[in-house]
Amino acid sequence: MPSYKKSDARAYCKDNMKGIWAAIPYPFDKNDNIDEDAYRADIRHYIDDLHIKGFFVGGMIGEFWCMTKEERLRGQEISCDEAGDVPVIAHTGHTSAKEAVELTNAAAEAGATYAILANPYLGAQGIPERVRSFFKYVCDNVDLGVSLFNTGATGYSLSPQLIKDLVDDNENICCVKNAQPKYHCDEVRHAVGNDIVVSDPMETQWFYNRAYHKQQTFMSGPDPFLYQRTGNLVMEKYTKLIDGGNVEEAWTASEVMNPMRRVMDKWIWGPWSRGAFPIPALKEWMALMGMSGGPSRAPMIPLTAGEKKELEGDLRGVGLID
Repeated sequence: MPSYKKSDARAYCKDNMKGIWAAIPYPFDKNDNIDEDAYRADIRHYIDDLHIKGFFVGGMIGEFWCMTKEERLRGQEISCDEAGDVPVIAHTGHTSAKEAVELTNAAAEAGATYAILANPYLGAQGIPERVRSFFKYVCDNVDLGVSLFNTGATGYSLSPQLIKDLVDDNENICCVKNAQPKYHCDEVRHAVGNDIVVSDPMETQWFYNRAYHKQQTFMSGPDPFLYQRTGNLVMEKYTKLIDGGNVEEAWTASEVMNPMRRVMDKWIWGPWSRGAFPIPALKEWMALMGMSGGPSRAPMIPLTAGEKKELEGDLRGVGLID
C-alpha cells in the first residue's frame, strides 16, 4: 500500500519522483510465459549497473495489450518485489474503468509507488466529458497517486486544457507523462506544472528539459538501457553535468550520442511514429547488449535474419556492442 495519504500524492510525487526512469519490457520464454528469472536479472542490471532510479512497468514497451489480466497482475508483483526500494509506476490502463481500478489497487497491494493510465480509448474516444468521467471513477476508487499517460497511440491526445481539468477534478493525479511535441509540453507545464510533475519522455528533449525547464524526472522510455552500458552511462553523465552547472560540457557529452540517436530513430522511434510498435527490434537490441530480449507476441512480426544482422552492424558501428 502507498506510504503516503491519497491527499498527499502530489506533494509526495514532487518530492520523490526524480532522476532517470526507464520503461521496461517483459521477456517471454519459449513457452510464451513471462520469463521471471530473466526479468529479474534485467531489473538487477538496470539498478546495479545502469543506476536507473525508477521503473514504468506494463505499458506500451511492456506489451500490455497482448497480456492477460493475470499476467499483468503477476508482472506488477515481480517488478515491485525485485525493484525493492526503487520506485515502480505500474501501468493499469484499461478500456474498462472498473478493471482499471482493480489493476490499480492490485498494484498498490504489490508495492507499486504510483499507477499510470494511458488515455482511455474505446468508449471514451477522446470526448472530454467521457475522459473526465473515466478518470473520476478511477481516482475516486483508488488510493495510489495516479499519472496520466498522454500518448497518441490511443488514437487521440489530451489537450493541455483537458489535462488541467483532470488535475482539478482529482486530488490524486500527481503526474503526467506527456508524450507530445515540445510546444504541447510547454503548454502543459504552464497549465499544471505548479501542481503536478510534468515529464516529457523524449531523450532528445531531456537536455533542454533538465537544463532550462528543470524537469525533475525523465519518466520514461527505453533509452536508459538501450543507450547505456556498464561503465558508460552516457545519459547519467550529461545529466550530472547539467545538475552541476556545467551546461556547455553537458552539451558536448550529449552531442556524442547523436550517432546512437540516429540508430534509435531508424529502428525504434521512426517506426513508432508511424504507428508500428517496434518491440521485436527493441528486444533484439536488448539481446545484443546482453539483456534478456526474447520473443514478442502476436501481432508483432519477428525480425528477419537480415534485419537482425543489420541491427547488429548498426549497434557495433556506434559502439554499443563490441
